[in-house]
Amino acid sequence: MSQVGSHHSASFRTGLNEDLGAIIESKELGLSNLQKGYLRLRWLEQVVRTERELTRSTRRQRILRMATVVGSITLLMLVSLNLAGEKLAGVARYVPFFSIFFSLVVCSSVAVEHFFNYEERSRKAERLVERLKTEGWRFLQMSGAYQSYANHSEAFATFANQVESLTQSQVEVYSLDMVRGRKVEAQASAEEESPKKSEQLSQRESGHLIETSPSVPNVVTRHLNQHRIQ
Repeated sequence: MSQVGSHHSASFRTGLNEDLGAIIESKELGLSNLQKGYLRLRWLEQVVRTERELTRSTRRQRILRMATVVGSITLLMLVSLNLAGEKLAGVARYVPFFSIFFSLVVCSSVAVEHFFNYEERSRKAERLVERLKTEGWRFLQMSGAYQSYANHSEAFATFANQVESLTQSQVEVYSLDMVRGRKVEAQASAEEESPKKSEQLSQRESGHLIETSPSVPNVVTRHLNQHRIQ
């Protein structure tokens, strides 16, 4: 089933590339070769690549979540079989091994999905590809922000700036997420190290008190001696 879905997605991307490529090469747009090259290599390629990323992230998220659901249900069934071990003596000896295996499957699926964050990646890819498609169709139809221009050639500069802004915003969001992730990791490491530092500081302070406390009788003795001399 996944192969069928992958083949369907590949066919969709191929058809999208061919259809939009034919529109870009249309003489009705009146674009120069440089402008057509930008549309192909920058806008259309970005749309197809983001569609591929969206399909990949969505498929992997579904596979991992399906593994989590199936593994959890299987674990419940194995627990029930383990409780009925006396009645199922022949099968009961295999229950612990299967329980360990499906526990690893569930934990691994949850950990991988959380680590790669496929849900958030799919959401960002879907948002970007829809905005790129919308901006492209507005430019091709001369609607929205482009309806005040006389032709596509005059509106091209505005369209190119808009595409670059969308692409740059996506890069900035990715960079911001990376910085936030590093800050969270640094904060977690600092919180883990702070109890150790506090414990070391307490030990140093207690040691200092222990070391300085014997000097108190010496001070008293020195004061008494001075009083006797006087």
